[in-house]
Amino acid sequence: MKFETFGLNVAKERMKKNLSAYELSLRIGKDASYINKLENGKINVSLKMILAICEELQIKVIDLFKE
Repeated sequence: MKFETFGLNVAKERMKKNLSAYELSLRIGKDASYINKLENGKINVSLKMILAICEELQIKVIDLFKE
């Protein structure tokens, strides 16, 4: 799986919840540029952040790894 696919899945799930990147960033304790880089596949995300994102979006981890 590419980082870009993971990032697109985060963006898709975030938009389903009607959250802006800024709102999600506040909820997980990161700045908005972090979410932007993540959604564009520019950074490697830690397991801790993956779990935090899933908790905030109320989704399963596997949902972010679907091709």
